[in-house]
Amino acid sequence: MSVLADEIEKLILHKLLKEEKENVILKRNELADELQCAPSQISYVLSTRFSNAKGYHVESRRGSGGFVRIAKMRNKKTEHSPVVVSEQMPVISIRLQDLDRVLFRLLKQKRITNRDAVLLHHTFTALFAEVDDEQQRLAVVSRILEHI
Repeated sequence: MSVLADEIEKLILHKLLKEEKENVILKRNELADELQCAPSQISYVLSTRFSNAKGYHVESRRGSGGFVRIAKMRNKKTEHSPVVVSEQMPVISIRLQDLDRVLFRLLKQKRITNRDAVLLHHTFTALFAEVDDEQQRLAVVSRILEHI
């Protein structure tokens, strides 16, 4: 199920980044048809990967004309925290969620395009899958973000 869940999450994130609004409205059944899965699998991904703890607000209405609204929550504390840190401040860890927040903020500031945000998201996802050393990840992420 995790492979399907990953695909569902990628599609939802892609749609969220593609929209220029702070939220995206999806039809659960249409999304399930597009991915050839059951609507309950969409619900599973929404509840596990798009929770309040992960920085999302999900509103769901069932029945005919039902929809799912996913909104990225604003967190004042993380909005202003720097992702690229100087050498004097060592970073213990950096999460993919933090990078997605940065991409979303850059997109809102029109410093990157939708296409750039999607490409960078996939780049960071691949980086996290392939590189286990936190310092190497941070070095690559810092280099990428310096050029934006």
